[in-house]
Amino acid sequence: TTPLRRILNRFTHDIEELDITLTQTMTTLMTSLGWFVTGVALQTSILPWQSLALCFIVLIYWLLLLHYRKSAIDLQRLDAVSRSPIQAQLAEVLDGSSTIRVHDQVDYFTRIFRSSLDDNSSSMMNFLAANRWLSVRIQMIGSLAVLASVSILVTFNETLMLPTGIAAMLIIWSSKFTISLGFMVQAISETEAALTSVERVDDMTRLPQERNVLTDSTSMTLRPDWPSNGSLVFDNVSLRYRPGLPLSLDGLSFSLQTGQRCGIVGRTGAGK
Repeated sequence: TTPLRRILNRFTHDIEELDITLTQTMTTLMTSLGWFVTGVALQTSILPWQSLALCFIVLIYWLLLLHYRKSAIDLQRLDAVSRSPIQAQLAEVLDGSSTIRVHDQVDYFTRIFRSSLDDNSSSMMNFLAANRWLSVRIQMIGSLAVLASVSILVTFNETLMLPTGIAAMLIIWSSKFTISLGFMVQAISETEAALTSVERVDDMTRLPQERNVLTDSTSMTLRPDWPSNGSLVFDNVSLRYRPGLPLSLDGLSFSLQTGQRCGIVGRTGAGK
């Protein structure tokens, strides 16, 4: 069986990631990609030597992204998975609050809820810390583009003979190139992390489903007067919830006659 709160988590947090977060990151990615292409074209057209520095910077950015994505995707997945126990325990406490107070188990349930909350907070904080780790290095390495353009202009000013306005445009777009490249790398990493929600929702759609409760009319023909009486007979019935689990009913046999009342008592998962 699939826990109800796990299903609820897929239909709340993961759907929110698909509808809102993924849409925003994809928009940022497309916008920053346009800035990146424009910046590269403008800088190389003004100063062809700048392309060497840009290739080096892009290579470092790509290596940083490859290193970051190894942990970011799993951290995002851990954050999504650790939300289900919080929702499940919160619903259980709200439904059984009176029973918990009667048996004096408030401290026990408070302790396990805080433990689940700490696990989820740890996953989220680690994901945010990894995100900040990438952002700091992006900004530090991005300053190399401005340094390269200014150094080339100062060193070869007499040879290049660039007008002041063109030189200023090159410096401005070098600084903007750092911003656009940082946004693009950040958007790529966040988009890839948000795609874990697509994976989780897709996994939910692939769960094996039960057979239709409606019986094929061609396989069984009932008498017009069925049911003629209300007797019920269980003859050596065995049942488990899914393959691999122990039997909830193991060789159960009983019979109930018409008009007879029967009460079924048992813990959760006992096979009631």
